[in-house]
Amino acid sequence: MRTLRQGSTGPLVEFLQNILKILGFYTGQIDGFFGPNTKNAVIIFQRNFGLSQIDGIVGNNTWQALMPYIDGALGFIVPTNISYSYEILNINLNSLKKLYPFLEISSAGNSILGNSIPYIKLGNGPKEVFYAASFHANEWITSPVLVKFIADFCYCYNNNLNIFGFNAREIFNTTSIYIMPMVNPDGVNLVTGDIPQNSPTYLFAQNIARNYPRIPFPNGWKANIRGVDLKNFQPCVIHCDYLVSLYS
Repeated sequence: MRTLRQGSTGPLVEFLQNILKILGFYTGQIDGFFGPNTKNAVIIFQRNFGLSQIDGIVGNNTWQALMPYIDGALGFIVPTNISYSYEILNINLNSLKKLYPFLEISSAGNSILGNSIPYIKLGNGPKEVFYAASFHANEWITSPVLVKFIADFCYCYNNNLNIFGFNAREIFNTTSIYIMPMVNPDGVNLVTGDIPQNSPTYLFAQNIARNYPRIPFPNGWKANIRGVDLKNFQPCVIHCDYLVSLYS
């Protein structure tokens, strides 16, 4: 993962602040800004975990020390209180694959910016269901809803439990559930602040947005990074609205 230090911003900083807060090292706001409070929390973490470098910089060694908690040492957590970027999606999926090796994760192709678009398969049955989220970039909250469903389903399958009143293993054996949790990763990264405001990509999208002055930019952006509304080209699929209602 990327190195974070004082002055860093964005969803990955929120992700770091959230983990440190859960562990009790950070008491400030989860705001995506790596300021003095975040640096002090990192220093305390590094000192407590006996790291050789106690500098408040989150490099490879600090990420490795945090990884057991990212992977679920305190129970697997899908962060729903932070901006959920494409990078955080992949962190969650990698952790879930470690926890549940039976999980099948593949790629449906690449986005305009070269981000692989993952999809997950749950089950081996003849019935087929497809869920997809984040067609619209500003609806990125639907992505962690689907990831939470994946995590909950895997936990119930692993422990032979029911999920929403149905036995997870029976579902697994009778149904193949395909889940694409982030159809529009480039747009999501734009909305969540993962694309720097001085980058050519951001400026390109901003230039398109000027044609729609009543829509706030970037948080109102719905399209892919080229300004195409992917929902106008979607096949007939089941969206995650039903799952949102179950988790509400």
